[in-house]
Amino acid sequence: MEPVPAGPLAAERWNTDGWCLVEGLFSPDEVAAAIDEVHSLFPSADAVATGEVRDFNLSWDSVKPVFPFAGRALNRLVVHDSVIDLAQSLLGTDHVRLYQGTASAKYTGTHDDYEQLLHADFGNHTLVVPRHDVGYQHLLLFIYLSDVTPDTAATRIVPLGLTGGIPAERTYLDLAEYADIYSAEVPASGPAGTVLAYRPDVYHRGTALRAPDSARFLLHVAYKPVGTDWAGYHTFPIHGEGTAWHHFVSGATVRQLTVLGFPEPGHPYWTPETLRGVAARYPGLDMTPWFEAGPHGGSG
Repeated sequence: MEPVPAGPLAAERWNTDGWCLVEGLFSPDEVAAAIDEVHSLFPSADAVATGEVRDFNLSWDSVKPVFPFAGRALNRLVVHDSVIDLAQSLLGTDHVRLYQGTASAKYTGTHDDYEQLLHADFGNHTLVVPRHDVGYQHLLLFIYLSDVTPDTAATRIVPLGLTGGIPAERTYLDLAEYADIYSAEVPASGPAGTVLAYRPDVYHRGTALRAPDSARFLLHVAYKPVGTDWAGYHTFPIHGEGTAWHHFVSGATVRQLTVLGFPEPGHPYWTPETLRGVAARYPGLDMTPWFEAGPHGGSG
């Protein structure tokens, strides 16, 4: 499946196959800046291949960097207006929340077993099972920060139409029992800047890198409708005392903060006291939209 622009064809593939590859969400400069920044988080493919890496855990199971990141370029992609637009379009609602933002890297020859079983991601993204109606689905995204091909760990995916008979609660698929499903998997390939969008009930699997001296870098991003408390991955308030969070907030827009759960201007949370308090907590944040919307209660 080739990447397509965000729009009707991407939505059709999302609704029919459960996944799509989307291109053109970011400018070349935004992609280049994010690639530079991800290389400040992970060693390059050359550094790993030549053995220059020291004191860095290359295991896939190691703790991965989490949004907000120290720099601005990766954060910009996670809450990019085009990404929020895509989430609102595919989820069918303007009221969405970011619930995952993580960076990851894979390398050739690190002895990690990147080959996974086909699985659906509701196992670690929700406490229940997927429901397909508007207001209940959630959206998972891989933002490619390197060219991704079948030989550089392109995720293998099976269209929804081939897995409809699998029980809703089954997370992983046995190789022998579902050999026909494995034979139907296709690679989600695309150049850096491509976004893989998929539903939590789509069966897919990670794969190893076969190209010599190569690496794959990407962002794992997920959005959900407001009010779906049973779905989640990260919680962002725990980062509230961190430097990276304050750095992010100082340059964030109202829309970006709102998708993180920050009360929007005019929300009943805002009182004279909370307006003053949040302004004092985040001196770099332009609070004008919140002050202009006014308080909704409390004492002054």
